Amino acid sequence: MTGIFALTLAVQLDLVHPAWLFYSYYHAISKGQYWRLVTSFLYMGGFSLDWFLNMYFLVQYCRDLEEGTYLNRPADFAWLMILVCSTILATASFVESFFLGDMLVSALTYLWSRFYSHMFISFMGLFTMPASYFPWVMIAFSLVVKNSWPVEELVTIAIGHVFWFLSEEWPRRAESGGSRPLSAPAVLCRLLHQTDARQEMADEDDFAAAPGPAMQAEPANDLLPEYAETNPVPAQAGSEVPSEHREQTTEPELDSSIRQRQPHLLETE
Repeated sequence: MTGIFALTLAVQLDLVHPAWLFYSYYHAISKGQYWRLVTSFLYMGGFSLDWFLNMYFLVQYCRDLEEGTYLNRPADFAWLMILVCSTILATASFVESFFLGDMLVSALTYLWSRFYSHMFISFMGLFTMPASYFPWVMIAFSLVVKNSWPVEELVTIAIGHVFWFLSEEWPRRAESGGSRPLSAPAVLCRLLHQTDARQEMADEDDFAAAPGPAMQAEPANDLLPEYAETNPVPAQAGSEVPSEHREQTTEPELDSSIRQRQPHLLETE
């Protein structure tokens, strides 16, 4: 966020020209101007209402995802951001987009709307809707304002849906085998002090497969002698009931047991 503000301020003060910030494959890759891979996401135009709205959405949705869905998983969240930005870079040339900050905000908005689909939000104070509808309402609003199809927003919704499916829906399906294709690499997990999910799964499998000591059931009377004195173990079928147990089985207890299980026997008597 600091980088976005600093870069926007530098452009406003004429310290940096926007021509050095946009992304194109020719400039960034062919000519080796690799900083464009980052600055194209950081520059969202000059200070304006649109800029403040983008900053609000970016801060709000990143915070909700990082502190909610990806709580205690900073490496997974960082890896998601890297993958989303890489995919946007790969599609930018096809949609002829040069400053990619708006596409990143749209992708994060869609991810947030799917992870928090149970929430209800207000759109400009006009009406309330489920969070899952918000990206589509924004597309309709953009279509009305710009009077053209918002191709960039549609592409980023498709990107966001793919990553939501792989991170949230696919691991729940039986055919996935519990795999999480978007788990962060081990190097990134160590760097951000997160336990590697793949290693956790391997440890759990090893623990489940390891032979454990044979467990022998001990008699209840040996484990809980005080309980056994007042609640003797009922005799199994074919075994003889000790005499002291016979004395404790009184007639009212038998009568109550029969009433509960076979009341018709008492009625016939």
